[in-house]
Amino acid sequence: MHDDIMHEIEERAALSAGRYGPFASTHEALGVALEEWDELRAAIHSNKLGSVEMECIDLAAVLLRLAHHCRSMPPDSRFAHRSGK
Repeated sequence: MHDDIMHEIEERAALSAGRYGPFASTHEALGVALEEWDELRAAIHSNKLGSVEMECIDLAAVLLRLAHHCRSMPPDSRFAHRSGK
């Protein structure tokens, strides 16, 4: 895997975190990820490789943020409470 792509994913994740703040729950993160998935699917269907690349990076950034939240939030946090049943 290319370091520049990983750097871009991390940069995009940091930008999104700064702009939108932390996810309120795993459900919110799933909604954002599904939006990015739909955009990726549309880019693939239109066969626009530049758009496919950018949507892959956007989707990966959302998933990276979610993984970070899951790992870094204490079990008694608001995020954990809103994400559980």
